[in-house]
Amino acid sequence: MCLGGFSPIFALENEEMFHVKQIDVLVIGGGHAGCEASLSSARMGLTTLMVTMDPSKTGEMSCNPSIGGVGKGQLAKEIDALGGEMGKNADITGIQFKRLNMRKGSAVQSSRCQSDKKKYAQRMQGIVGSQHGLEVLQGEVKRLQVEAGRITGVQVRTPDGTTHDIPAKTVVITSGTFMRGLMHTGFETTAGGRAGEAPSQGLSDQLRELNLPLLRLKTGTPPRLLRGSIDFTVMQEQFGDNPPRRFSFSDTKIELPQVACFLTYTSPDTHSVIRGSLDRSPLYSGKIQGVGPRYCPSIEDKVVKFPEKPRHQLFFEPEALDSDWIYPNGVSTSLPADVQEAFMKTIPGCESVKFARYGYAVEYDCVDPIQLKHSLESKLIEGLFLAGQVNGTSGYEEAGAQGLIAGINAALKVQRREPMILSRAEAYIGVMIDDLVTCGVTEPYRMFTSRAEFRLSLREDNADARLRPRGREIGLVNDEDFARFTEKARALETARVYLTKTWVKPTSQIQEKLATWATPPLATSQTYAQLLRRPELGLEQVSQLTSDPAIAALDPEMQETLEVEVKYEGYIGLQKEEIERVSRMGTVSFPESFEFSDVKGLSYEIREKLSRLRPKTLADASRLSGVTPAALSTLLFHLRQKGNPSANPTSPV
Repeated sequence: MCLGGFSPIFALENEEMFHVKQIDVLVIGGGHAGCEASLSSARMGLTTLMVTMDPSKTGEMSCNPSIGGVGKGQLAKEIDALGGEMGKNADITGIQFKRLNMRKGSAVQSSRCQSDKKKYAQRMQGIVGSQHGLEVLQGEVKRLQVEAGRITGVQVRTPDGTTHDIPAKTVVITSGTFMRGLMHTGFETTAGGRAGEAPSQGLSDQLRELNLPLLRLKTGTPPRLLRGSIDFTVMQEQFGDNPPRRFSFSDTKIELPQVACFLTYTSPDTHSVIRGSLDRSPLYSGKIQGVGPRYCPSIEDKVVKFPEKPRHQLFFEPEALDSDWIYPNGVSTSLPADVQEAFMKTIPGCESVKFARYGYAVEYDCVDPIQLKHSLESKLIEGLFLAGQVNGTSGYEEAGAQGLIAGINAALKVQRREPMILSRAEAYIGVMIDDLVTCGVTEPYRMFTSRAEFRLSLREDNADARLRPRGREIGLVNDEDFARFTEKARALETARVYLTKTWVKPTSQIQEKLATWATPPLATSQTYAQLLRRPELGLEQVSQLTSDPAIAALDPEMQETLEVEVKYEGYIGLQKEEIERVSRMGTVSFPESFEFSDVKGLSYEIREKLSRLRPKTLADASRLSGVTPAALSTLLFHLRQKGNPSANPTSPV
């Protein structure tokens, strides 16, 4: 079959067919990063080939059957705003939706949805399989083909045991946890990157030969339990939001039945069983060498590191509407199977629990992302891009966001266009990538709202305002979606102008209304915007004082955006000034030959860190831990002493 057809599997008729036309973008892996990378490059008009060891696992939710969460919801919304697929897939296959941190400010509120695990993968496979210009080949990439520091293709071994050379202009590695993957349940080890799936062997050895720095990391997953063996009546039923809020800015529909999850807790007996079995833990015996995620610890880690806690909360979540499997969120473990059975039966509701699958940890190789450009292209090998867990991250959303950017930039490189780089002031995606390529990783990286300095400006609700035009510019946002975005922007601006330009007089009717809301009466006339900035009032109350159609026409999500932008206009303005200051710092660059070790006035630790990480700009240096404002001033002074034009004193930072 020729490239550009619609078959979900790339048919190998003969070896020569690969020499007919060089592939534009070749993606290694079919996980969340691989799907977004493949779809983005194909939708931009590039001939794209996804190579994956098992096409039936494309889009698989390897661990938690959910999308979003604190910081992660922002990533999913940004993927959608740029024209990616994750948000649409989440809406169409979601079975419980919930906004998190609703008691906190708008800057840290995040969306999460429980997904039907089966339907999520099935729909993503259908999207990938029907995408024009995208083909899927079952096989394992054994080697990269590199000539004179540039990628030229890959060598693939197919299930029939034959090896094929496939030329490609660019390659995106999204190998997840499969490079030299090793799974642990107690002291039993199995080669693999996911339960029942073989590892990728040889690729990480070649990356090491190519001088790409590698790390060994670890992640884990809980056991899967059978629904019928659990007594949910002793657990707390947890419902989603009604009505649910979508991830996608497109016209998606949430149509699947919405279900409950259940909250329960570990007990002192649980902790006692775990403590008594630590000598059989591969994590505490030293058998596992990889570094695990600090912010998503195993249950044995929780028990050891937080001995003062009498219990830990667990959420029991259904994996799919037609599945009997339950995902016990919070009990990731690599303890032996008999220990897992023993401690699970001490949890209220699980006294007679039966296992569908035991939990396990997986060790895998990843590439230190410090060797990447902000485009996610390797600094050492031109045309080679990396995305997802291979870059040391953890989570579907982090992987999908990187895959989208890597796919976009691989396509732009083939088109001889400038790469798309998102700054920390534009997107959580920009924060994540800057963290990765500037600081590298020492443990699996996870996105949090606290990582974003400008989180008030990087909210979920305005992801389309920030990124829809970027997605349109590169060709990923279609006419219908962009027209919807344009109309939304127009409606919001009309309503904003009305609120800021229309005055409210202190009539008796207005004063009575204000009294019912426990807010002071008007002393003089004020605009609706001024009223909205009162802490006691929201747009819901202010809109009751007017019948203007500009306000009535807004849907709940638009009303949220309008309220935040009007109520926090002053704070957002201050943040814009800070963004401009940081942007100016970004123009102060260090020459390639700059010797940080020669800068007097810096501590040895700072000089060593700067010499090792080699930030390109003063803004990059400012984000390194331990680099103080005084150190930045010293660096700026040194640059000016050396006559660096970017550090011109007439343009102070």
